[in-house]
Amino acid sequence: MTNSSKKPSKTKKKKISTKAASKGRKKTKVVEEEDNEEFLDKPLLDIEENIELDRELRDADNLQIKYIDEQRIKIKDTDARKVVESVLDVETRTTLFNLRKRNIIDFMTGVISTGKEANVYHGYSPEGDELAIKIYRTSTNIFKGLQIYIIGDPRFNRIKRDQRSFVYAWAKKEFKNLSRALKAKVTVPKPIACLKDVVVMEFIGKKGLPYRIMKEEVLEDPQATYKEVLVNLRKLYTKANLVHADLSEYNMIYTPKVYFIDISQAVLVDHPYAEIFLYRDINNITRYFYSQGAKVQDPDKLFEKLVGEPPSDQVKTF
Repeated sequence: MTNSSKKPSKTKKKKISTKAASKGRKKTKVVEEEDNEEFLDKPLLDIEENIELDRELRDADNLQIKYIDEQRIKIKDTDARKVVESVLDVETRTTLFNLRKRNIIDFMTGVISTGKEANVYHGYSPEGDELAIKIYRTSTNIFKGLQIYIIGDPRFNRIKRDQRSFVYAWAKKEFKNLSRALKAKVTVPKPIACLKDVVVMEFIGKKGLPYRIMKEEVLEDPQATYKEVLVNLRKLYTKANLVHADLSEYNMIYTPKVYFIDISQAVLVDHPYAEIFLYRDINNITRYFYSQGAKVQDPDKLFEKLVGEPPSDQVKTF
């Protein structure tokens, strides 16, 4: 009698606990949605009212397009692709073999994109999932110009100063940044593994064909996409405690869902140059979406919403 009378009491208590937990989750979701709505309040700039700003932003857009296009490496034929494949040195091939032994990579099908810092390859996991395999170059000195993004990051205080060690740390930095961003529910490719100069992540595409970067696509709804970018930017800063530091239409994939990519240079919010990088990111996305016809927020006001204070003269003139 005594035991049977206690059981209903425990069951009832469990139901109350479950109900309370569910209520708590709903409250958290409502608060997060309210925060996003406050962050995405009415635009402060309107195209029809800012003809001069429109001209300046479009000029800046054209200059950046010219500069970035000059830096991009395009693979146009089979012979060029073969040259790209030759960058896989013996040590990198050994790293790929070890990733295969660990059942992370089954096989690679070919190159997706190339750049000064890294090549990205398409491949498959043993389970048949498509992978993006990013292999950083260990034979280039381009990383000397990127030290500003890693010096001052407490996660990499003890890295050696030789080229290969720096590249390994850079690859690890991208993996850690992707992990932090994903945990904060920022839309990024899911990181899967990192070994030496190789980062394996989720492939954003279908049947070996990657989705294109935002710059190469026509936006279905620029205003909605702008808001989506702002929500991701806010999560990256306030929840992942990161600043992308190179955010633009060239480092976002459009599916039309938005993915932040190339996040290796992202810095923690307490990095000495974090606010400078954040202000630059905000200006980049403001310029781009304004040129696409979206009603955008004033960069200074957007910066203040994130940081809690307006940008200093030093931040604005760096």
